[in-house]
Amino acid sequence: MRAETNRYFTVEQLEELAVAKYIEAALTPAGNEREELLQEAKRFASRAKMKSWLMGEIGITPPRRDYH
Repeated sequence: MRAETNRYFTVEQLEELAVAKYIEAALTPAGNEREELLQEAKRFASRAKMKSWLMGEIGITPPRRDYH
């Protein structure tokens, strides 16, 4: 039996994934793998920004966490 996976991420999850990819890229030597990680991080960050904007447009304010 195939396990169901959640394919939808919250804004916070997308932001966390972007940060994780940026960190992973920083720890990877220069080259194709690093560039792929940076592109993936940018995609996650872009999705988070877009989802946050869309939620605002329909009147849903995503909860913001205090990072301090």
